[in-house]
Amino acid sequence: MGDLGIALIASGAALAGSALTGWFTIAAGRRQAAAARYAGDEQARAVIDTVNRTLDEQRAARVEDARRQVYTQFLMAFNEALHLLKPRNPGSARRNGLEKVNTLYSLVDLEGPEDVRVAASAMRQTLLDLAETLDDYGQQSTLAYDVAVEDCAASRRSFLATTHAVLHGVA
Repeated sequence: MGDLGIALIASGAALAGSALTGWFTIAAGRRQAAAARYAGDEQARAVIDTVNRTLDEQRAARVEDARRQVYTQFLMAFNEALHLLKPRNPGSARRNGLEKVNTLYSLVDLEGPEDVRVAASAMRQTLLDLAETLDDYGQQSTLAYDVAVEDCAASRRSFLATTHAVLHGVA
């Protein structure tokens, strides 16, 4: 075989080696691209998951803040109404205090949850019972008035315990 044959065999071998190397390079590139795409997808999922958790936490914080404000307003209205529900105060002042409690009770009812709504309802009822005691107030009614005031204080303590549990994740 002459030089030409050897040159053809060598060039054929080089060409086959190049083709084989190119094919392996393309296959490796495809594997790397698939791995990079998978890693990118996983990273995107992780970012989306983090964003969703952050949004959920922010949403929960807004709900808690709204509840805290409503509970505080209701408690302040209750305290004000309790202060107004005294024998020496005129009936119009008592009614105004009760109306404010009823209005804010509606907000507590909307914000929930059920445990707090029940505790707020009990508070409102004790105020209504106290107002009824005052409507029938006379010298003999001092004991009934004192009992009704203590019932109000007990319902207030229950409301505070319930709202504390809800706001601090105990419930």
